[in-house]
Amino acid sequence: MNRKVSLNFYSMVSAILILVLGVVVVFLYSSAYVVEEGKQVIVTQFGRPVGGVKRSGLHFKKPFIQEIHYLESRLLPWDGAPESMQTRDKKRIDIDVWARWQIIDPQKFFETRRTEQQGQKTLDDLVDSAVRDVVARHNLIDVVRNSNEPLIYETEELQRGAGDQVTGRGRDQVEEEILQGVDLQEYGMKLTKVRIKRVNYVESVRRTVYERMISERLRIARLYDSEAIEEQNKILGQTKKELDQIEGEMEKKAAEIRGAADATVIQLTAAAYGKSPEFFEFLRRLEVFKETFKSDTRLILSTDSDLMRLLKEPDR
Repeated sequence: MNRKVSLNFYSMVSAILILVLGVVVVFLYSSAYVVEEGKQVIVTQFGRPVGGVKRSGLHFKKPFIQEIHYLESRLLPWDGAPESMQTRDKKRIDIDVWARWQIIDPQKFFETRRTEQQGQKTLDDLVDSAVRDVVARHNLIDVVRNSNEPLIYETEELQRGAGDQVTGRGRDQVEEEILQGVDLQEYGMKLTKVRIKRVNYVESVRRTVYERMISERLRIARLYDSEAIEEQNKILGQTKKELDQIEGEMEKKAAEIRGAADATVIQLTAAAYGKSPEFFEFLRRLEVFKETFKSDTRLILSTDSDLMRLLKEPDR
C-alpha cells in the first residue's frame, strides 16, 4: 500500500515538473528574440511602440503582449524613375537620380512610415521634388559637368560657346544642394548620398539633335566628296599632262628613227643603183608589172608599144 502511494506521489511530482518546465520553455520562447548585425528592432505593446533595440544579440520582451518588428540599420538603396524637367537655360531634359538613406530613429520611423516600403515612397516624393527645384536653378552644363576642362572628343555640333561655362563646382554642387534640400528628420530617416545617374534630352529634343548631327555629317561627307573630286581632277590632269609629254617625246623619237631609216634606205638604194643600173632597171620593171597586172586585168597593147616589147623580150 505504501509503495503504491509513493509511486503515485512521484508520478504527480514528475507531471508537475514537466508542466512547469513546459511553461518555462514557452515563456522563454515567447519573450526571447535575437537582433542580428545590420538590424534594429521596434517593440510594440498592443500595437503601440514602447521601445527600440539597436544593439545586436539576445534580448527579451514581455511575452504574449509585446511584439517585435525588424528594421534595417544599414544604408538602403533608392533608385528613382527618370523625370522630365527644365533647366534654368530652358533645356528640357530627362534626369535619373539614385540615393542612399538610413533609418536613424527607428521609433519615429515606425510611427510615421512603419515599413521600409513606405519610406521608399516618401523618398520618391521628396527627392524628386528637390531634384526638380535644384535643376531649375542651374544651367544644363552644371548638371552634366563639374569642371571647365576642355573635352578631348567634342563634335562640332556639340561644341560649347564661350559663355557656356560651369559655375561653381558644377555637378558636385548640384548633388550637394539636392542632398541638403531633402529633410527626413521628422520621419526618423536620413539621406546620406545623392548622385545623378543619367542626364538626357527629352525625346523631341533628341530627335532634333540627331537630325542636326546627321545634317552635319552629310555636310562633312559632301565636303570630303568635293575634295576627293578636286583631288581626282588634279591627278587626272597631271596624268594627262605626263602622258601627252611622253607621247610627244615618243613621236619625236619615232620621227627621228623613221628619218634615219629613210636616209639609210636612200643611201643603200643609191649605192645599189650605182653598182648595177641594169639590175635596178629590171627591178623597176617588175614593180611596174606587179602594180599593173592584177587577176582581173585586161590589157590591149599595140605591137610596137614598149610594154609589149618588154613582155615579149624581157632580156632586151
